[in-house]
Amino acid sequence: MAAERWVLVVALPPPVTGQSIAAAMLVEHLAERGTPHAVIDISGGFGRDGRIAPLLGRMAQYLGKIAAFVACVWRRPAPTVYLTIAQSARGFARDLCFVWIAAAARCRIVLHLHGGNYQGFYLSCGPLLRWVVRSTLRRADLIIVLGEGLRGMFDFDPELAQRIAVVPNGLPTADVRGVVRRLPEAGPVRVLYLSNLIQSKGYVSVLEAAARLARERPGRFEFRFCGEFMASPDDRDPRPIAERIARFDAFVAEHGLDASVARLGSVGGAAKQAELDGAHLFVLPTDYAFEGQPISIIEALANGLPVITTRFRAIPDLIEAGINGAFVPFGDAATLAAAIDAAVADPARYEAQSAAATRAYQLRFTRERHLEALCSAIADVRPPAGGRR
Repeated sequence: MAAERWVLVVALPPPVTGQSIAAAMLVEHLAERGTPHAVIDISGGFGRDGRIAPLLGRMAQYLGKIAAFVACVWRRPAPTVYLTIAQSARGFARDLCFVWIAAAARCRIVLHLHGGNYQGFYLSCGPLLRWVVRSTLRRADLIIVLGEGLRGMFDFDPELAQRIAVVPNGLPTADVRGVVRRLPEAGPVRVLYLSNLIQSKGYVSVLEAAARLARERPGRFEFRFCGEFMASPDDRDPRPIAERIARFDAFVAEHGLDASVARLGSVGGAAKQAELDGAHLFVLPTDYAFEGQPISIIEALANGLPVITTRFRAIPDLIEAGINGAFVPFGDAATLAAAIDAAVADPARYEAQSAAATRAYQLRFTRERHLEALCSAIADVRPPAGGRR
């Protein structure tokens, strides 16, 4: 494996997402191992200031990446091409070019999907585009998904079934914290929401649950919202971002939540770790169309936080109900509030769930386990019998 050459077509930070964090972790790992590799960064025209580049500039940038990719893959011996694929029509148009160029160069092709909506994308396509999607995916020697429950995304083409491997996400840090939380003897229980504030991520129901608990258990809970307000293609309410922020703040004021709800914006590095260190529960009641296996939940487990979330995408591979967390329906603030209250009703049970959260992380979701599983899956793959081209 050390002598093999890789060409990675990945989106690196910025922006910081679960996918870009995972890509940066793999690039760093290959460098640590001394594996020859080249990186084509397809971060989508985001500059260092986070703004999307103008269309013509993005087109020129994309053509430059294609040219660099061609130069990389046409060298011999042919490399392994590792591509993180999208689950939208625009993203597929980008992926298609890289896949077919790699196939023409006789490269081994590994596709890695960090989301859970590929079947939804496929079903949204017309007959011709569906044929193109199937033909393109068949060029791959391996398709990696995040959880067992996500294998079915590719059931639209039975030929792909034997090419799918499951590799769970992992954290970029090598530090295994081994934390077991205890409830505070004095002061509020701190509930952490750490994700972008997208409607389908469930932040509204978290805010509504905070209002319920403020009425029913005054002073018992403090809610911390960490993340940027963002729009998403699956938004149910198309209001502008500024109006969503104003509605959030108005809700806090209307329900007298100034002492129990904090909106902190995006946090990273030491500030994010401080939020994790100070929390007692983690909540992410998501129904986000592009969800896969949230890194934020793995961060919570690593820090010994029981997790309250939804039974969605590859999340059930992370959480065992009653062991290290609980599941609630999406959009059900009453059930969410009850689950939060129940999670801290018994200190001994809470500590057991905290210990179970840490164990789950150590057993399955560390940096080392993720990279070992990923590189092993890629090393073991062989082209399908009879070839794929």
